[in-house]
This record gives sequence, structure tokens and C-alpha cells, in this order.
Amino acid sequence: MAKKVINYRQVLNRLGVVLLAFSLAGNIFLLKHQSTVSSTHLVTEVLDGDTFVTEDKSIIRFDSLDAPEIGRCGSLQAKQELEKLILGKRVKIEAVVRDPTGRVIATVRQGSSWVDEKLIASGWVKYASTTIEGHGKLKSIDDQNEILKIGIHSNLCTQYENAYNPKCNIKGNIVDEWTNRGEKIYHLPGCAQYKSTRIEKYRGEEWFCSEKEAVKAGYTKSQACP
Repeated sequence: MAKKVINYRQVLNRLGVVLLAFSLAGNIFLLKHQSTVSSTHLVTEVLDGDTFVTEDKSIIRFDSLDAPEIGRCGSLQAKQELEKLILGKRVKIEAVVRDPTGRVIATVRQGSSWVDEKLIASGWVKYASTTIEGHGKLKSIDDQNEILKIGIHSNLCTQYENAYNPKCNIKGNIVDEWTNRGEKIYHLPGCAQYKSTRIEKYRGEEWFCSEKEAVKAGYTKSQACP
């Protein structure tokens, strides 16, 4: 009976392929779970109502919240609320992704509680689309804030009438920037959609005293106007 000859080179090659497969599988596992790795950092600065800086100079933005830009209605209150919650304290950052500017987009915990939930409960930030699951509660809180007219949803920042200056009653409306690239439209009293249009000052919408003023600010007349 012929003796079987073992080709050790083939055996080693096959073994190498197996080891490589295990190595690749391990790397894929690590990459898949990298975004869920938590770390704790000291908050050294709050930039606005949804962005802060840690001791290692990392810029962190909340993944599922959107605060008014600095200078807009509610921006100061949102920043102060976030400062009260985390400035000078240690937080656990659960990174989701980095945006094109290098900011870490994340959810944030302090102890066993979500900072995200406490912040949106104040009413000074709004729920935004999120890339992670399990944050339907944030939308529910925001919806409740709108019903109760809390924070940015109050008459301070969300208005159907200009109680502060009734003569300036032209509504400057910014159509949802996610679908219409922030198209600016103004509505005159008597236009079909005037009464149902609200001014969300926290988004940069505004009141005008004249059509000339609205046009100068980049707004065009609504097609619903006569």
C-alpha cells in the first residue's frame, strides 16, 4: 500500500488562511462595537445648548437634540441649562459617529441618567432625527413640551401673533431646511396660510414691518397670497 505523502506547505497555507479569517472576524467585531464603547470625561466648556468641550479638547454634540443657534430666541436659556447640568462635571460619552467637522456626535450620561432627557425636559432644545435606536422617549418629551408650551415652544419663541409689535405683522417663514433647503417665504395678513403659519423664532424666523424689509432679508412672497 502506497504511503501518503503530507505536503506541509499546503497545510501551512491552509492554516494561515484559517488564522487570517479569525483575525478578520475579530476586527469586524471590534469595529461593529466601537461606537458603543463608553468613556468618562470632564466637561470644561459649554459652547451652546447642544455642544460642549471636554478636558482633552474634544468637541461633543448631542446626537438627538437641536438647540437654537447663538443669538436666536432661547439660545441663552439652552446654554445655561446645559451648563447647569454638566459644566465642571464628569460625564460618560457614548459616541455614535464623527461629523465632517470632527465633532463627536454622541449621547451623554451622568451617573445612571441620560443628560439628553434632562436637557430636552427643560424645553429649550428640540428633538432632532437620531442615528441610534431607543430614543423615542425624547420625541415624546418634546411633543409634550409643545402641547404645554414650554421653553422654545412658549409664546416667547413660537408666535402666531406679534404681541410685542402688532404693526409688524408680516410673517417670515423658513420652510423645513431638510426638504426645501431653508426656502424663505413671507405671508401677508389675508394670505390663505397666514393664520396657520407660526413664527418659530428659535429657528431664525422673524416678523417684518414691510414687504421691502422681508425681501431685503431674503424672503419671497408666498404663492398662497393674492
